[in-house]
Amino acid sequence: MEKKPRNELEGKPKQPKTAKRFILPLLALVFLLFVAGRLVYLTKTQGELYHQYTFRVTRELVKTVTEAKTLLEEKGEKAFPLLDKMKSYQMGLYLYIYRLSDGLCLYHGENPALVGTRLDKFTDQLGKPLHKLVSREIKNLLNRHGWVHYYWNRPHGLFLEWKSACNLAVSLPDSTECYVGGGYYGIGAELEFARIAVTDADHLLKTGGEGALTELLAPAGPYFFHNTAVFLLRENGRSIIDPVLKKRYERDLLEFQDTVGHYPFKHLLRRLKTETEAQVVLYAHSPLSMNDQKKIIYARRCTMGGERVIVGTVIDAPHSAWQR
Repeated sequence: MEKKPRNELEGKPKQPKTAKRFILPLLALVFLLFVAGRLVYLTKTQGELYHQYTFRVTRELVKTVTEAKTLLEEKGEKAFPLLDKMKSYQMGLYLYIYRLSDGLCLYHGENPALVGTRLDKFTDQLGKPLHKLVSREIKNLLNRHGWVHYYWNRPHGLFLEWKSACNLAVSLPDSTECYVGGGYYGIGAELEFARIAVTDADHLLKTGGEGALTELLAPAGPYFFHNTAVFLLRENGRSIIDPVLKKRYERDLLEFQDTVGHYPFKHLLRRLKTETEAQVVLYAHSPLSMNDQKKIIYARRCTMGGERVIVGTVIDAPHSAWQR
């Protein structure tokens, strides 16, 4: 009697081995595609939220401060240990929390010894009153992320540097009004910083007229940052506040030629005849390099006491690719 195979005796067809061989790799591929798609979605979403910023470190800072604000609104002081975990030694990022009413420090991720001290007594090397400026900017609708720029040295550092800090208002569960923030040294002059300063100066000139010039010229105010300040021109190209001297000085900027032979202010005023705001490039000698330094003029049309004028600022063009 012929012996039948076991699978025939049981009446079950033999399963091909190749099917089992591909099931696990197929499931792994599906999982990897899902994860990749999720990462692309999250990256795109973050890019849309912070698309106005050029540097990667700026976007990371705003994202971190925004997440801290959410945690504090939900958990209050119980969120402080979670803020410790958000500190980045590599990027030099830490968070702080100050009480809005009097500048009392409630939390400091870099130096816990500052808890209990008051920021309203502190000014930077230019005399900027930080608590006063932060209190102003977190309510400034033109400054969505409460940017404040000040001149100070890094912790345990020797030389002064510009630091840009993002600050957001937050109300703790016990109704204490605070602001949470963090900053970077050497972040670079974002075009968004220029837009905030120039648009704010536009509003100030419209409401204060020529009397606003004193505030625009103050190094301790919000219009002086990253070694630049706002300038003011008449429509004929003659300066009211000089872009280089950063003081009231009259000269014809239409005749200014940059190091490559362009007439940037002439180009700027030509564009502003049909545009509300514009940005143009100029090249200048750099004391730190044999190469010309690329800069950006950002300006907009506005009025001062009924006179049409141009308000703007000059910032360094982005150049650090690793920061993007």
